[in-house]
Amino acid sequence: MSAARELQGRSAVVTGGTRGIGLAIARALAQAGARVVVTGRDTSAAPTAVEGVQFVQADQGADADWPRVMAAVGDLPGRFDILVLNAGVSPFSPIVATTLPAFRDVMRTNLKGAFLGLKHGVAAMRGHGQGGAIAMVSSIVGKIGVAGVPAYAASKGGVRLMAKAAALELGPEKIRVNSVHPGLIRTRMTEGYDEAAMGPRAPLGRFGDPEEITSGVQFLVSDRGRFVTGTELVVDGGWIVQ
Repeated sequence: MSAARELQGRSAVVTGGTRGIGLAIARALAQAGARVVVTGRDTSAAPTAVEGVQFVQADQGADADWPRVMAAVGDLPGRFDILVLNAGVSPFSPIVATTLPAFRDVMRTNLKGAFLGLKHGVAAMRGHGQGGAIAMVSSIVGKIGVAGVPAYAASKGGVRLMAKAAALELGPEKIRVNSVHPGLIRTRMTEGYDEAAMGPRAPLGRFGDPEEITSGVQFLVSDRGRFVTGTELVVDGGWIVQ
């Protein structure tokens, strides 16, 4: 089957799929033939006009919301074996200025939420016994130090290592788990950044677009990536090679 429709007959969940990188991933998976459930907390941002994509209001960090998400994907045609854990928050807050509640809020969405998605997603994949593929969206900040975002760095570093631990545990069940590490991408999270000043610091000289993350994610969750697990896919224009 060509890459254009390589996910035909499969279903997927993409968290934080109402905008930015998550929406771009959901669209790409749907265009490749998958039926996709996207989650988000904001109903006003639901991507209702995207063919093959269904919205479920849910908070990645709320354990009580996950059974509803998994029920929705269970109602779709096709075997559920694709999970993209993308939802995240990225406040700029230096160490001393970061309150404990603010730190916990970042961890709740980015790290606890990724764990809950992994937990519920794996249970559903085990139900059909045919394996699956999970992409956990971290960040280049999960690999390198960046000043001013201690909570975000800790959470995304945790996602990176959680993916590796899960890959080791779930490999025998043919469930593959990889992490994806975007660099500076043109999304709501980077709206206040000075691209003219920061972009040239990367070898490719610019910020990326959300759509430039999708091909890597699609590779990881498709049969083309069937021998890839526990790896870190960096998509950052070369930022961290410096």
